[in-house]
Amino acid sequence: MEQRPPSDLWQRLQQVPRHYIYLLLSGVIVWQLLAPIRLPILPSPPTRGVYDAIRAVPAGKLIVISTDWDASTQAETGPQTRAVLEACFQAGKPFALMNLASPMGAKLGNDIAVEVGKEYHAEYGMVWCNWGYKAGFTNVLLAMARNIPKTMGQDFYGKPVAALHMMQKVRTIRDVGLVIEITGLANMTEAWVGLIQGPYRIPFAAAYTAVMAPGYYQFLDSGQLEGMLVGAKGAAEMESLVNRPGAGTAIMSAQSWAHVLIIALIIFGNLGFVLTRAREKGRER
Repeated sequence: MEQRPPSDLWQRLQQVPRHYIYLLLSGVIVWQLLAPIRLPILPSPPTRGVYDAIRAVPAGKLIVISTDWDASTQAETGPQTRAVLEACFQAGKPFALMNLASPMGAKLGNDIAVEVGKEYHAEYGMVWCNWGYKAGFTNVLLAMARNIPKTMGQDFYGKPVAALHMMQKVRTIRDVGLVIEITGLANMTEAWVGLIQGPYRIPFAAAYTAVMAPGYYQFLDSGQLEGMLVGAKGAAEMESLVNRPGAGTAIMSAQSWAHVLIIALIIFGNLGFVLTRAREKGRER
């Protein structure tokens, strides 16, 4: 049976060709990426927990940031890493990058640290360093708990870790004030919690892709996680806390306005349906 063309505006609203909707949605996303109109970002308690944990690290203690991610999750973990490093530099907390899985993360994390470090005039080896990729994460965590310089050996640039200025007083895991795991991989948090956070009571925070995060709220509720960044949303919230809008904010701006468009289309479609039904009932009378 051939469908009759819509006779008025309200019927047209119910039968908008889908390619028009896709085109409109694409236009909104491109518009927000090029000329964003930012909506307010209110940091959630898990995100604020990460921020507060960084600022609470005692003087003389080191922050260890494990960048266990690669290009496949870079859209989320890249902005998360940048926002975390911004928070460390702003708080004046020395940190060491490392990588236990996805070796690409050692280079990607280092690139971000070099770029952000230049903005804060942070000298490598003085306020931050990169221990590089170390294979066999279980053995590495067990060994670094007893002797960090010996376990790490050489840094990302091939220099002895023990020779770095900021590492002169760092010997064991007791000299670490916070561990932050940024990852798109499963089981990394379980290793850190089981081998480092649990036995030595080292404060631990994490950043996950959005699809991973639901599986780790129990660690947050139990107090084993100080805080948690969830996908691009978590990155945007951390960018808000450090007052440095970046890729996370841009992603959430585009996503938010896309949601506004979809909600508006749903409202207009349903409004058209209700008014069309009301008109048809009026004619029947």
